[in-house]
Amino acid sequence: MIINLYLYFKYKMIIPIRCFTCNNIIASKYKKYLTLTSMSGEEDIISSLDDSEIFNQKLNQSKEIFKELGITRYCCKRHLLTHVNLIEKI
Repeated sequence: MIINLYLYFKYKMIIPIRCFTCNNIIASKYKKYLTLTSMSGEEDIISSLDDSEIFNQKLNQSKEIFKELGITRYCCKRHLLTHVNLIEKI
């Protein structure tokens, strides 16, 4: 029983289903966002703050990802960019 619960929570995400501000559905786009960011190396955007050329390149990649997902509002982008998967830390 404990192993089944572990496997259940291991693959679950705790991201809001809807955006708190505009009420758009964002949870269905989170998995695709993760795959696109892992392919483009997007997770290193903070470490590239010193070099403006690399930062601009990563920023353009981020814009392309959001355009592909169809996310145009800043409030929805905020949820995807700042989400921390806490279920792994529990």
